Amino acid sequence: MQKLRSVFLLMLCFLLAGCAAQTASVPESTLIPGTDPLLPPAVDTDVLRTREDATLWFRFQDEPYLAPETRTLVQLNGQSYEEALLTSLFAGPGTQYVELRSPFPQGVRVAAVSKQGRTLLVTLSREFLNGLSDEPESWKEDRTWMYEIPLRRQLAMQSLVATVTENCDVDEVIVLLEQGTDLKTSMWLEQSWFEDGSEGTEPAPPQTRNDSYLLTPSVTGEAVMTCWLQRDWQRLYLYVASVDAYSGETRPEYSDFIARMEALPTLTDFVCTGFSVSRDGLETTLSVHADIRTADGSIREMNARILRLRRDNGLWKIGISSLTGWLEV
Repeated sequence: MQKLRSVFLLMLCFLLAGCAAQTASVPESTLIPGTDPLLPPAVDTDVLRTREDATLWFRFQDEPYLAPETRTLVQLNGQSYEEALLTSLFAGPGTQYVELRSPFPQGVRVAAVSKQGRTLLVTLSREFLNGLSDEPESWKEDRTWMYEIPLRRQLAMQSLVATVTENCDVDEVIVLLEQGTDLKTSMWLEQSWFEDGSEGTEPAPPQTRNDSYLLTPSVTGEAVMTCWLQRDWQRLYLYVASVDAYSGETRPEYSDFIARMEALPTLTDFVCTGFSVSRDGLETTLSVHADIRTADGSIREMNARILRLRRDNGLWKIGISSLTGWLEV
């Protein structure tokens, strides 16, 4: 009896060992035909937290104006909305917006952002003080650059302020700079930076939005008519749509455009009296009163002429028929 019990225990041990071996050899996964056996990559802890559209303002060509780009903003975990917004702004315009230019030097980054009431305090890296790559060191000795450099600085500041006020619930921005190695350097952006780059130490006041720099419908209409009044066909050509949305006419070659404008009566004065925007936001209608000089030298008043602008890749542009039609009749 004792011998049978021993044999039974021995067989039981073999059976248990076999079960353990089968458990250890269970396959890691069961593959389904036609599926990828690879597991998805682990999610980074710095993964996006939110995505939403934001309006960023950049310089339009070499014009003294800013134009908008709508972009999907990427905000990371641990990053404030304002920091994400300005980081995106300093990255420059998207490649599809070929008419926009960044007004900021390379390498500008956001060091800190804080909000006090309706004022946003932004601390930027000191690259903000650098000029753009094409700016000469002796710019104060050149008449053209003496105009262009202060304009660029105003556009850079308005690009920042317009972008912030467009997307955040604030009214003004205070710009601070990272402290440099020179301990005498103030963290406040100095007012002289806007003017002549001198060594003045007066801090710049809080910066507010100035819509005269922004290519809104009214500013665009004023720009179009001003270029016409000054007979600056090269600048005016920038505002003509590549395709006229109403007539289907493509924008003429530049030489043909000049000939067409030169054939019209001379514009001697104008006043833009207002505008409205269509329900879908793609069209704006402007009312213009103009004085023109006819071929016999007399002045004729053209009251309540209608100009229509349409969005072209986010920018307000005028079709050639709307630009010239009211004088070609």
